[in-house]
Amino acid sequence: MMPAMTKPITIAVLADCHIHPAAGIDWPPSFLASLRGVDRIVTLGDMGESSGIDALEAIAPVSGVLGEDDEGHEAALAMTLLIEEGGLRIGCVFDPVAAGLALSKAPFVASPDAVEMEEDLFDGALDVLLCASTHKAAINRDGEGLLVIDPGSVTLPDGAEQGAKGTYARLILDNGEARAEIVEV
Repeated sequence: MMPAMTKPITIAVLADCHIHPAAGIDWPPSFLASLRGVDRIVTLGDMGESSGIDALEAIAPVSGVLGEDDEGHEAALAMTLLIEEGGLRIGCVFDPVAAGLALSKAPFVASPDAVEMEEDLFDGALDVLLCASTHKAAINRDGEGLLVIDPGSVTLPDGAEQGAKGTYARLILDNGEARAEIVEV
């Protein structure tokens, strides 16, 4: 008898959006529509006003971590978050350098004691690290095989003055495997 196949889990990963409607920074209309069908949304800080997370909660459950520009919302009040989903351990931080997980963010270079820091911050090794604070989207694997994802920014992408588009990441968990893609908006 074949084992039952499970439906892949899709997580939208967002960061550095700085939602401040009165200052003219709000979700692009096409972006919110692009999230339809995701199972979960993870925010990695610098989301801005809580109205930004309220709009996301109308689409899917939201959880996340604090950055430097966060009004505070019950969905994202901690500095670190561990998500155990699809048989995988996913760690979330705003700034991987400040958390001691990296020597640099763009490009991501793991710190020499990153494995020990994972143990301290997340009570064990990770399969995926979600991090932010660069406004620049990137997907990497560190020397230990850890999948590292920085979703960039939907509203204020690095290189916007040169025409760079906003980005977020889709993390797909399927039968104990993780893959990711950067989505332009």
